Amino acid sequence: MEEAHDNSRQVRRETIHNQHRRSYWHDYYQKGLYMVTMVIEGRKRLFGTIVGHANGRLGTNEAPHILLSELGRRVFEEEVLKISRYYPMVEVWQVAMMPDHIHMLLYVRGPLPKDKHLGMVIRGFKTGCSRAWWQWQDEKGFGGNAPSTAAGVHEASPSGNGQLRPVLFEKGYHDRIINRPGMLENIKRYMQENPLRARIREECPRLMERQLHLWIGGREYAAFGNLFLLKYPIKEQVFFHRKDKNTGQPTELTEGYRQERARLLRIAEEGTVLVTPGISKGESLVVNDALDARLPLILLQKEPIGEYWKPPQRRFYACAAGHLLILAPWVVDGATDYSRFHQLNDYVREICEATEMRILNYSNLKFSSDN
Repeated sequence: MEEAHDNSRQVRRETIHNQHRRSYWHDYYQKGLYMVTMVIEGRKRLFGTIVGHANGRLGTNEAPHILLSELGRRVFEEEVLKISRYYPMVEVWQVAMMPDHIHMLLYVRGPLPKDKHLGMVIRGFKTGCSRAWWQWQDEKGFGGNAPSTAAGVHEASPSGNGQLRPVLFEKGYHDRIINRPGMLENIKRYMQENPLRARIREECPRLMERQLHLWIGGREYAAFGNLFLLKYPIKEQVFFHRKDKNTGQPTELTEGYRQERARLLRIAEEGTVLVTPGISKGESLVVNDALDARLPLILLQKEPIGEYWKPPQRRFYACAAGHLLILAPWVVDGATDYSRFHQLNDYVREICEATEMRILNYSNLKFSSDN
């Protein structure tokens, strides 16, 4: 952690840690609205189980929702309430519990006590949850056979006997500062729909496939979405420069662009898969059209796809519906945005022409075809 000094007082500036976001410019002592996410160490599913099914009617027990475990119930009904008890200026607006993590919508309506900041509030909550977990284990008489997160970080047992036990949550947390119009409602909806997204991933595994080592032609990618789109026999590259070479106008304002955009959407309706990085304005407009019309689309991005990465809400549901595949090449060498733009479009052309797709299985270091 780092501290910055000004002429009036010391301000806490939290830094990036273990891929958890911190806004170095933000004063975490002061008023603010946040979505905070904490993950159980090892992604153990200790808080409960998702029940219901993806097609269940909202508002009924058939819709996806979490069935809390005893530990999950204690965290939700007891530990969450302690936040406002110890910090009256912190209001818990919404809680979304999942089997292996928890989201909380926190409103800090006034300055925190002297020498306290948001990270210390979260630290206290996480410690309380760990102690609730230990207490539950003792009550059940698990002893050394209790469910473990295999955490590398340990704290003293509340019994005072000097015993060390693993903490419940992984180190750090993720916070998202809510500071733009419309952002609050989007965050609330995201939290409410967490069980639905989890159930979709379970019920539609082939439409929500995540592959971290996928070879298309001679290049390695990570992928999220409907891998079957790679098998479609006809693919068409969507490629537009930012400006028309003849007139210097923005490409999307030209008549030629209007006609080509209409052609691309027409052939997509007939079954052609559109492939693009969606970088230029002209490309991004076609991407939006395809998503709106539920047309088959393969989208390249320069951002990596890791083990827990997932796309934004709209693209997530497009993947779930089976009409979107997102690819991220393992190597993008361009030194500038312009060169990366052209490199990704070169990759798009390769994908359109590729006749083979393979998944690299690192468990036995052999290639296995998906055919």
